[in-house]
Amino acid sequence: MALCVAAGCGGETQEPAGEGGDGGGALDEFECRRGDDCNNNSCNPVSDAACYEVQSAATCSADEDCAGMAGEGGGGGGSGGGAVGPFICEMPHFTCPPPLQVSSVCVRGCSTDADCPATLACAPDHHCRAKPCAADADCPVNQACDPTGGACARKACASDAECEGYCVLGHCEEKPGICFLY
Repeated sequence: MALCVAAGCGGETQEPAGEGGDGGGALDEFECRRGDDCNNNSCNPVSDAACYEVQSAATCSADEDCAGMAGEGGGGGGSGGGAVGPFICEMPHFTCPPPLQVSSVCVRGCSTDADCPATLACAPDHHCRAKPCAADADCPVNQACDPTGGACARKACASDAECEGYCVLGHCEEKPGICFLY
């Protein structure tokens, strides 16, 4: 969290935001629900963070930039145990283990849903994406089925009381957000 301290993030434990009944509890240092919970207005949701195995410090702008990369061992970002996914171009999430990346790099993509966070699914392009759905019951907690896109999406909220967790930047999340400097 050294970057967060240097960035001037919020530091005090804060009481729940919103209109009474917030179920998420008090916030710890560097946690947030709204932008103004951080000294630099930089609240970021973290529930869907997909951590991939970083393969190269070289930057990329599309999956095609990573085609042909060779590498042995490793696997997807989870415990899937399936075939190792190909290399894809992705911006690693800042809450994932170091090294912290500030641009997209070549990473090992997912090969099964187990290689992704529980709220996401492995898409045919080997990126962790929103789970496909036909009804709300097909979606994880704090999500509903978006009938226009056929994929699960975070439920909108005004307070923690509307969520099983926290209302972060107007959407239900399992975890509070984290202050970060972009």
